Amino acid sequence: MRYAVSSLLLTAQEAERIWRGHWGIENRSHHCRDVVRHEDACRLRRGAQGRAMLNGVVVALLSGQTRQITALVRRLTIDPLLALELLIPELASR
Repeated sequence: MRYAVSSLLLTAQEAERIWRGHWGIENRSHHCRDVVRHEDACRLRRGAQGRAMLNGVVVALLSGQTRQITALVRRLTIDPLLALELLIPELASR
């Protein structure tokens, strides 16, 4: 059983829909950012909002390339020049 506080007068079904919607966002966005960029493990407090925005941009760029973002990050760790090729496709044709 879970308890929640809301300023809205909701039925149980409406509250459940809102609750599940929140976790859908968590699973799609925040979980991916944490797995790929280790956002939750970071101890940086200054500039945390800027870092979070940058992480969002990085994940968006990578998700445009593949659905297997973690595997791509591993490849980029081994071959950093591949990251430049993703950003500047003309480099790949040389």
